[in-house]
Amino acid sequence: MEGLIVEPSRMYQKLLSSAIELGGLETKQASTGSEALMLLQKQSFDVVFVAMHLQDMDAPKFSSHLRADLRTRQIPVIMVTSNEDKKLLDEAFSAGVTEIFAKHELDKITSYTAQFFRKKGSKTISGHILYIEDSPSAASLTSAVLRDNGYTVDHFATGEEGIEAFQKNTYDLVLTNILLKGKLNGHGTVKAIRHLEDDNKRFVPLLVFSVLNDTAHKIELLRLGASDYVTKPLIQEELLVRVSNLITSKKLIDKAIAQQDLLQELAIKDPLTGLYNRYYLMEIAPSKLSEAFRHSIPCSLIMVDIDRFKSINDHYGHASGDIVLKEIASVMTRSTRKEDILVRYGEEKFVLLMSHCDISNATAIAEKIRLLIESLRLADLDVTASVGVTEFRRDWQGDFSGLLRVVTETVYEAKSDGGNKVITRYR
Repeated sequence: MEGLIVEPSRMYQKLLSSAIELGGLETKQASTGSEALMLLQKQSFDVVFVAMHLQDMDAPKFSSHLRADLRTRQIPVIMVTSNEDKKLLDEAFSAGVTEIFAKHELDKITSYTAQFFRKKGSKTISGHILYIEDSPSAASLTSAVLRDNGYTVDHFATGEEGIEAFQKNTYDLVLTNILLKGKLNGHGTVKAIRHLEDDNKRFVPLLVFSVLNDTAHKIELLRLGASDYVTKPLIQEELLVRVSNLITSKKLIDKAIAQQDLLQELAIKDPLTGLYNRYYLMEIAPSKLSEAFRHSIPCSLIMVDIDRFKSINDHYGHASGDIVLKEIASVMTRSTRKEDILVRYGEEKFVLLMSHCDISNATAIAEKIRLLIESLRLADLDVTASVGVTEFRRDWQGDFSGLLRVVTETVYEAKSDGGNKVITRYR
């Protein structure tokens, strides 16, 4: 990376070069504005440091020349001056000067340069971009710039093709021109994307660009759901900054959503077995029973209680007890349907709530689970379980806690009778 110093004083050229090079940039020097502008036509520079007063022009005029040329308009211009007149400083900013330092602030110039070097030298954040543009030349140039900066780009010429790709793939950003061929222009494309009923895609940012630069046009696009707006012709540096900012924000939102989902899962899942916990059961079961009542759907409840589990923990250790719990959870998971609600209800208790399942079928499933548990051989441990089964009847007006009470009593009856058996009761 290299910076250009435009400074009439040879002595200060050396001082400024030392400060800039200490920050990590190589430097080249010019004494006049004309000489510097000729150098800028021959080679590229990452940043320009210019004195307020030159022999042939001042810094605002020099900056205006840079901003008028497409090849140099994006280069940061840092003015170095001993003049503190606010009017002159405002004039410099209006002409496109990026930053202003006092001549004696060499330490600040070094700090700025080091920060600039780190930012320019750092790897651009990666991202998958959907790019909708009907101009082949503009699409080729912009796609090349984005790919050169580490992005993956899928380009389509029409809004219809872009929307189809958006529905099928995962993107971190959508870039679209407003003037597009086909039935959908940019407005229609933005609107169609924002109206898709997909929660996973609602936070994908939309960056639109157009030759139109009126305020009403921008506001309308933002109302439709655009995240940002850029006026053509696109300035490469500006485009890359906006793209980076939008994708960074998208990834931060994705991270926050993932953390929220994890916290929610931790709140409703048992960490040892991965099954739902009793809090989740107590939250969702009433709605399941209400549905069963309204539509006369059979709904059964199974409770599995490991026999002599305390003895297993006391004689073989809690690590062995954890193995037993995980294996029984696995057995029950393999014996249930996706729509069933399987829960670790207590230390050694499991509950299975089964909709569209009458007591006869539930009893058969309970017996299958009992036999599978009995057949487990875990470090020479003999493991059995007492199983209770009950069914919610439409003519029973009790709540879910009443149903739990019935199935719990049934389990205790099985235990009192020696365990390792299934007992069924309606209520």
